[in-house]
Amino acid sequence: MKTNTFLTGSVLTVAVLGCGGVSGIPIEKTATDFAKAICSAAYKCCTAETLMGNASAGMTEAECEMKTATDFRNQLQNMQNSENAGRSKYDQMQVDKCLEAIRGASCETLTSIRKVSGLPACDSTFATPLVAVGGACSNDFECIDSVCADGKCAAGTPVGGSCVGTGNKCAQNLSCDPRNGSDDNDDVCVAEQDIGGACVDNFDCKSRLCTAGACAQPAAQCFYGGGCSAGGRPSTAALLLMGLFFVVALARTRRQAIR
Repeated sequence: MKTNTFLTGSVLTVAVLGCGGVSGIPIEKTATDFAKAICSAAYKCCTAETLMGNASAGMTEAECEMKTATDFRNQLQNMQNSENAGRSKYDQMQVDKCLEAIRGASCETLTSIRKVSGLPACDSTFATPLVAVGGACSNDFECIDSVCADGKCAAGTPVGGSCVGTGNKCAQNLSCDPRNGSDDNDDVCVAEQDIGGACVDNFDCKSRLCTAGACAQPAAQCFYGGGCSAGGRPSTAALLLMGLFFVVALARTRRQAIR
């Protein structure tokens, strides 16, 4: 399954152009449903300390719902724009499965994962991609078994390849790891490892904790504690208008995190 790019990442918002569209994605209802499900679980299961890394978690459950709903409205509107352009097809069934999983998850489960997409039912783009390699795109979720790089769907850079610069975007399911936070030229594409997997630094691990060469489980974490939006990686909402900025901004954010 394609790695989630809807429920993950630092949100870089785009202008909301309305709530209609060709197929009429239920933007307001879905944004509200996600906000209520996520924030209710976050304030029941997570601590203030573990929520601090996510600006959208707010300081109260009500503030969390307001900020999270805004994030999702922007992301859903971007998906509506994509569907209107014939580049993807929104998957309501997958959205419903994810919402059900969040609502039914135990606190033990939600404090053992770093982002919402750590729930198997939520590890989805919530869209069926319709653009083949070489076709025009604005978002990764539009590309069939590929990524959107410089406005075209492409295979992307493989594991171990350089992800320095806007033209070296990592392939699907990979992330760009700054091996040395002070060196702009050593970034490489990595496949994030599960607990126990071999690692060089924290960004090799899904848990974001590398200890003695192996990915480890953090002592305290929260499914809604990472990043500044609904999960952990940059959201698809940002990519429509900020594709070139995205790669640079993400690398800089990661470098700051490891200093």
